[in-house]
Amino acid sequence: MTALERIADWITSGAPVSAPRRAAAADAFADTLACMIAGASDVSTLGALAVAAQADPRESAICVDGGMRAPGSAALVNGTAAHALDLDDNFIGAATHASAVLVPALLATARLADADGPALLDAYLVGLQVQREIGREVAAKHYTAGWHATSTIGPIGGAAAVAHLLGLDAGRTTAAMSVAVSSASGLKRQFGTPVKPVHAGFAARSSVEAALFAEAGVTGRADILEGERGFAALYGAPSADWPAEPIDTSAVHAIEQPGLFPKLYPCCGSTHLAIDAVVDLLREHSFAAADVAEIVVTVLRPNAANLPYTHPENPTQARFSMQYALTAALEGGTVSMSDFEPARVRERRSHPLFDRISVRTWSEEAERIMLDQGRTPHRVELTLTDGRRLDRQREVARGAVSEPFAPWEKRRKFTSLSNLADSHYDAVLRLAESPNIDAIERLLRAASDPRNGAG
Repeated sequence: MTALERIADWITSGAPVSAPRRAAAADAFADTLACMIAGASDVSTLGALAVAAQADPRESAICVDGGMRAPGSAALVNGTAAHALDLDDNFIGAATHASAVLVPALLATARLADADGPALLDAYLVGLQVQREIGREVAAKHYTAGWHATSTIGPIGGAAAVAHLLGLDAGRTTAAMSVAVSSASGLKRQFGTPVKPVHAGFAARSSVEAALFAEAGVTGRADILEGERGFAALYGAPSADWPAEPIDTSAVHAIEQPGLFPKLYPCCGSTHLAIDAVVDLLREHSFAAADVAEIVVTVLRPNAANLPYTHPENPTQARFSMQYALTAALEGGTVSMSDFEPARVRERRSHPLFDRISVRTWSEEAERIMLDQGRTPHRVELTLTDGRRLDRQREVARGAVSEPFAPWEKRRKFTSLSNLADSHYDAVLRLAESPNIDAIERLLRAASDPRNGAG
């Protein structure tokens, strides 16, 4: 049995889904929908809308602008919007922005599948677990090699999720994932450009189309993950060794461990541990941004590679700049959406703190040991002008499973990003009880209505 066949057997096994897991999936839907709405006017999303503008008779899927489009086009638009501001969740289990792929792909096919709320949440949980099963073997080396796992591993899990929603059998589910492997692409070299959010849109569209190809009878190699010149060999993990035993999520599911990391700050996740460390130090000690003489941040090599912009020139680059993120945190005590407004970025373009902040990496040996232990620590060493030296190492960022947001923080993020009433948020949280997806469609139409003030 190949790796994909093993995964497909689990997907179609009919394993029961617990209420807490569905509730966690509903949280992910709410967070991602808010990110979609907030990213609706980003240049990347406007580009996706232009690409998707051509009329199509299969207009069965709602988009973040309130319009109906073909499933693939809707997935492209909504996936791009979800990732546009880099405020959507991270999934360390596969080094992906999991929900920015899964939620748009499933929304795009929900009407085709005549899906109710529980089916939508269950399919999401399938897609997340599949990303984990693949990411467990390849994510670390794959991501370090320069692949953007959101658009490589992401569509394979997305295709599995859509296949489950459509009710495909094990053979066609295997085919859907195999087709999706052939769409795997996306380079981290694009980070800090408007095409980076489009990676999530491409992955969501590929998820939909791969499952529809499989439903139509198109098949690929079942051994495409582990076979000679297959996915693992070509994408940076030639020694990957998928287990042969059946997948068992009865004790732990990927949404529980390692879990999702919903984001507090609208910038690259590679800055979040350092931002949290700086905020910790600001709260514990008496100093201001002007008192900082030097900051040295030590991160993992892949994180350093994600942050090439030491002197960012626009908001997109600023989201991928450690110098910018820490300057914003020092000046404001946090990092917020307003920090990435064009005028604010221009104002900070020559900030003296940029030259006082440097990024280093752990030694290769230290990094190998940390990764083997499942650890990804970042360290901030801060020197003040009065000679004081402050030091803080962060192992997890705010929002992670071990340091989760409070319910009120989740609600505040949704309402502040979407400018919608609490009732819309509550409706998403009740998806497990919903006979259809009408609540999500009403939410997106309300968000795009100029009279609402959220469009």
